Amino acid sequence: MVCMPDLKSTPNLEELDLHKCKNLERGHESVAYHIKLRLLNLEGCSNLQHLFVVLQSKNLQLLNLINCSKLQRFPDIPNKIKGLQELYLKGTSIEELPASIENLVSLKILSSINCKKLANLPSSIYKLPSLERLILDGCSKLITFPKKEEDLRDLHSNIGFPKLLVLGLGGCNLLEVEFLENHSCFPYLRTLDLAENNFAKFPTCGQLNNLLQLDVSECRQLEEIGKIPRQLQELHAENCESLSKIPSDIWASNDIDLLRHGPMLCFHMWSRLILLPGGEMPQWLLPNKEGYISFMASKDLYKKFLGVAICAVIGKMKGKQKFGLLIYIYINGKKIGSFSFNRCLHSSHVWFTTFKMEQLWGVGAFGPNDSSSFQLGIRAEDGIIVKKCGFRLICKPLEDDLEALYQDDELLDPGLFYEIWHGDKE
Repeated sequence: MVCMPDLKSTPNLEELDLHKCKNLERGHESVAYHIKLRLLNLEGCSNLQHLFVVLQSKNLQLLNLINCSKLQRFPDIPNKIKGLQELYLKGTSIEELPASIENLVSLKILSSINCKKLANLPSSIYKLPSLERLILDGCSKLITFPKKEEDLRDLHSNIGFPKLLVLGLGGCNLLEVEFLENHSCFPYLRTLDLAENNFAKFPTCGQLNNLLQLDVSECRQLEEIGKIPRQLQELHAENCESLSKIPSDIWASNDIDLLRHGPMLCFHMWSRLILLPGGEMPQWLLPNKEGYISFMASKDLYKKFLGVAICAVIGKMKGKQKFGLLIYIYINGKKIGSFSFNRCLHSSHVWFTTFKMEQLWGVGAFGPNDSSSFQLGIRAEDGIIVKKCGFRLICKPLEDDLEALYQDDELLDPGLFYEIWHGDKE
């Protein structure tokens, strides 16, 4: 079959699945106007060269054009379409998206991964009111992301991407990311992937009040990271060989919940994770040559502990680029949980993370006795060089409790405790 069938004779058709029809070259205009069609799957139709001139199917919810590698043009959308929610263009040869893309008013997912010829995005893309995920990873000809054009006629519609949660721009060739500075855009953005790009500065983006994850790994030209949002939980900047300036408060910590499965702890996400090139550990952490901390605590004392900060400086490894770290947790000599962390690195890096106490040892850490012993250790895979290691227990004011603790465990270094007094914000 070289051309799609005429759907005028099937007015009640709801799904058309022609995936991997290798001989298909052309769409049929009747498909573009079909009233009840909800799904059009053309994935893997590698010879498809022409879809249709316009798209006006009002009830189409999903359009899958993945790996339609010869498709160069996406149809215009002359009128608002409220049906389409998912659009997949991965691996196509589309060079630009039409300005009328804004008429896909219900679109939630737009994925254009590895569209190697995609060089331009219209500024009207900011007008997609329902978009939650915009994934453009691997679009290597995309050197600029458009800036939002202000509409002076309608100031109430000037919020760009009002529902966007995930923006994936990894593996593009962006020369700058100043579009992030627009205070009227990205109000709910949570995940931002900018890995493997060519910009030199990540700007101050204090208005990204919901950003949790930022990845600028492999940005070899990146020299400076501006002030980052306080609530950021993950920052990946590995192999940024030109990075020389970072915010002074980058080591501040936040909180997050965990998942528990059975008797063992399963970590859904750590409170804050930072991975940066270099070899300097935060000065407020206590250096630790042994790679573990161990202490006794009563139930009342344990309630005053807020969290644990952990840091390791990973040295450059000869003949090995992937490093692995294992964190293990014990209560009263019994292992209750562990998690591992693995990344590929080309030079020395600082790995830093924080946990809440209940993430590590839970809230039921005490049996019949009023006190328990706690241990946390860090271990590197064979062949991995750990230059430095450090810990710090973050807690409320201990006062007399701290003196009692020292009497029970004389080996515990008093400097391990970082007390947060009333009014402290960090």
